[in-house]
Amino acid sequence: MKVYLLLLLLLSTSGLAAQIEFPSLSPKGSIEQKVGIKTISIAYERPIARGRKIFGELVPFGAIWRTGAGNGTKIKFDDEVVIDDIAIPAGQYSLFTIPDKKEWTIILNSDSTVYGLEGYDETKDIIRFKTNVNTTERYYESFTIDIDLIRADSELNISWENTRVTFEIKTQTDKSLMKMVNEELLAGKVKDSDVLDVDADYYYFLNTELETALKLINLAIDLRKVSWYYDLKIDILTSRKQYEEALETLKIGMDYVKTNPENWTEERHQRASEEQERKMKDLLRKIK
Repeated sequence: MKVYLLLLLLLSTSGLAAQIEFPSLSPKGSIEQKVGIKTISIAYERPIARGRKIFGELVPFGAIWRTGAGNGTKIKFDDEVVIDDIAIPAGQYSLFTIPDKKEWTIILNSDSTVYGLEGYDETKDIIRFKTNVNTTERYYESFTIDIDLIRADSELNISWENTRVTFEIKTQTDKSLMKMVNEELLAGKVKDSDVLDVDADYYYFLNTELETALKLINLAIDLRKVSWYYDLKIDILTSRKQYEEALETLKIGMDYVKTNPENWTEERHQRASEEQERKMKDLLRKIK
């Protein structure tokens, strides 16, 4: 009977233990960030300082580090990117680092199956480069990796304690976009005027490739006459300092709006007319 009760107690406590989940000392973290038209994904484990001195003690200087805890850090690119002027093919990689006082060595290794440093093979490194150490005012209690967006490119930040290191990941989005624009849009293969308008607006907003933006909005207008297409063309021409051409386009737009083909309310129609008059005065000043 005693044996039966003891067995029953053991079974009940083991069942209870199975229901209890203790928090991880290094919780898992992840990032999936769209950068331009490409995606960067990061999976890592986030150790917490908990009063310990990190760099130079817990994480020794001059030694290779898994850059996190547990399984280490894995980074994935869904398409080719450029890091430190080297093309990195699409795929998943292990991210290792060698911290030091003034600079870190960043390493991407093609073997993403290694657990931490177990089985690490230096011959599988696809890139090694150095980046400077920055001191932050903010204290990072937890090891943190984040991605800042810079136009269509990005910066990856590794932060812990008051230490941060940063390196660029270039997506070459602009190059890919221009190839698509030349081969698809400017070649007349796309017959959706809104697609042409959106792409023209993209270049106008970034104040780059304005000649291409002008070609795209002209194609959009050829396909469909819409008030905001004329507005964008005027803005692009003004940015290019083609004030007389902008004025001519404005006059065409004003004639178009007078017929109210888009069935605006009287109030909306009045606002549009007033805005066109304002642009007229502004362009006339620029021409003088």
